[in-house]
Amino acid sequence: MIAVLGSINVDLVSFTKRFPGPGETIRGKGFEIHQGGKGANQAVAAGKSGGEVFMIGAVGDDIFGDFLVDSLKKSGVRTERILKIKGSSGVASIWVDGNGENSIILDGGANDRIDKDFVDKNLDIIKKASFLLIQFEISKDVVEYAAHLAHDANVKVILDPAPASHLSGRILKYVDYITPNEIEISQIANGKDLKEKIIAIEQAGPKVIVKAGGKGVYILRDEEILNLKAFKVDAVDTTGAGDCFNGTLAVGLSEGKDLEAACYFAMAASAISVTRRGAGSSFPSRKEIEEFLKIYET
Repeated sequence: MIAVLGSINVDLVSFTKRFPGPGETIRGKGFEIHQGGKGANQAVAAGKSGGEVFMIGAVGDDIFGDFLVDSLKKSGVRTERILKIKGSSGVASIWVDGNGENSIILDGGANDRIDKDFVDKNLDIIKKASFLLIQFEISKDVVEYAAHLAHDANVKVILDPAPASHLSGRILKYVDYITPNEIEISQIANGKDLKEKIIAIEQAGPKVIVKAGGKGVYILRDEEILNLKAFKVDAVDTTGAGDCFNGTLAVGLSEGKDLEAACYFAMAASAISVTRRGAGSSFPSRKEIEEFLKIYET
């Protein structure tokens, strides 16, 4: 079983040929509403790709709260541990340009109310999990606290260090896998090149998996950088692709896949997701991932 502690947002997505400049108004090319949030996205990816997954988080009592919980349920995610709090749900206002790149403004809403007491109330689920997925869209202190509890219970911890910020040695010693992208690893690790940055983090504890978009994934094997090449697809919307990777990676690892095989499994899911609009709603099913991999294996 996989537990995910983190954010649950509603994504308000506007599509446009290009991003507006300061003070500029331009016409859009469509508007959509999706379930989002890094935590919820990772839970959806895990659920759709075949995992048993519990979402631990909070929504508001506004018009979005029930929509978000229902969306997670439809993706196969257990929602009994989602708390409804008076006030607004988390909201992400997302712009997607003609190249599929995105810019995001995030308001935490109910996510900002998740505290250590809430983690304690859900410790029974965390202890039963084989993996705990965490991110930084909720309080960093709460994330570190949850990682510590999971580590002490022999639960494997996967940290997505986004939004990126300074990482203390304390949290790294509780983490088994950390999955920064190329920008984030430069923000959290010192070194003149990627290899030195990966080594610097791995010396503190976790295995590093660098998500590099169209270039694939970088990991360290036998003290050398290994580039797992990305699948070639035509990207429409990259929103949530990293979350899709993390959730699916956890499923692969929980099923006993080695790191490289689990990464390819997750990369296939991410490749499919960027060919569709939205975050969680774009993530593929287990059947779609397996069929995609069969095509590339032949």
